[in-house]
Amino acid sequence: MGFLDSFRKMFSSQDQDDRVSMSSKVQASPNDPQARQKLGIFLMHQGEVVEGLDQLARAAVLYEKDGFASKAIAVLRQMQKHDPGNNDFQKWLIRLLAQEGLSSDAQSELRKAASDPARFTSDDQRLDFFRQTAEFLKKNPLPRLYVCDILRGQKKLHEAVNELEKAVPQTASSGMYAEFHERLRSVVSQAGDDLTVLEPCGFMWLAVGKPEEGLPILDRVAEAESANGDTVREATMREVLDAIRGGWDVAAAGVFTFTEAARKRAEPEPSPVEAQPPPAHPEPPPSAPAGEPSSPAETAEGGYEQEENIVRSALDRLQAKVDEEIGETDLEARYNLGIAYKEMGLLDEAVTEFRLAMRKPELFVGAGSLLADTLADRADFDGALAVLEAVLAASSGGEEVLRDVRYHKAVLLEHAGRRDEAREIFRDIQEKTPGYRDVAARLLQ
Repeated sequence: MGFLDSFRKMFSSQDQDDRVSMSSKVQASPNDPQARQKLGIFLMHQGEVVEGLDQLARAAVLYEKDGFASKAIAVLRQMQKHDPGNNDFQKWLIRLLAQEGLSSDAQSELRKAASDPARFTSDDQRLDFFRQTAEFLKKNPLPRLYVCDILRGQKKLHEAVNELEKAVPQTASSGMYAEFHERLRSVVSQAGDDLTVLEPCGFMWLAVGKPEEGLPILDRVAEAESANGDTVREATMREVLDAIRGGWDVAAAGVFTFTEAARKRAEPEPSPVEAQPPPAHPEPPPSAPAGEPSSPAETAEGGYEQEENIVRSALDRLQAKVDEEIGETDLEARYNLGIAYKEMGLLDEAVTEFRLAMRKPELFVGAGSLLADTLADRADFDGALAVLEAVLAASSGGEEVLRDVRYHKAVLLEHAGRRDEAREIFRDIQEKTPGYRDVAARLLQ
């Protein structure tokens, strides 16, 4: 026997001993994920891919069961290297990433799967994959947009519209307007004269802030109804369109047809708490002391009113200059501008800037937190909390960042009068990070 053959035999014997040793450890401790992971990696290196993947999958299950999702994710990535086309592994990985709050990574994995034409053998398999991932990514519209793509390809426009309707609130919270717009335009172009498809599309355009796209479609639907001679339905449509042009908020109403809109508008509005009718003969305000103006509006040359107009005019010029010179490319500049607006009390303008700044990943959390504060300053606590929910769902900044955002959310919940929900978050933070900020003091209140 030559030296090379002896060398090979020595290592072959060593490998065999290693395998026996690792297998024995797994048999002795079948619920030890680390032992199974080591055996799985060893088997993969030996070319026993099926057996190795089985051990790695079992290790991932055990890691997840024990609460070590990050380790399960690492094992799944090892598995993907050897079986990249396995859809079950891919769905599992997306679910865990989403569960851990790593929404950007989950979305990246979803895009990778969608861009691989060889991954799926049929449309049914593709639909099943994206519908399942939609359950994992409840605040991300992307899985439903991919479902819409498949249904459009199958000429199932009514089903495609249904998927887009479900994606509308997710689009608003995630800011993924461009991809939503692309799908909606495609459906409209395929719809032709099918009014049952065009009608919800028109309302969806309004819901995502594109009245210039939606109103012409809805006018067209109303005109077609008029041509059909249904005067009652036409009148209803015209009333709804007039309300929309008058400022009625389709997005807040959550409606996608004229019938739904008319029903929503017919619902009685909640009565103001302890509302009192104005007095029939209001008393005149008390006279000002001699020599003093009776109101700010009566100061020289219009007083405060004139100053407000000057500020507004200057602000309009500033905004025009910003749009011209910065546009939407320098998001850091827009972020700083938002801070300046907020400090000046120009809350509406600050909201616009912070929303723009959130498009930059590095500013996503910071701009989102400031946006939430600004909305809260406007007493829009539901909007503020929705922003923080979106940040929590999409941020990949790590545990400390997520803890800070959750603390911020709890503070806003307190301000909104939802103390029980706030205390639940504070208690969780206190258990995990004793001594964090003023959590202990807040829990004693």
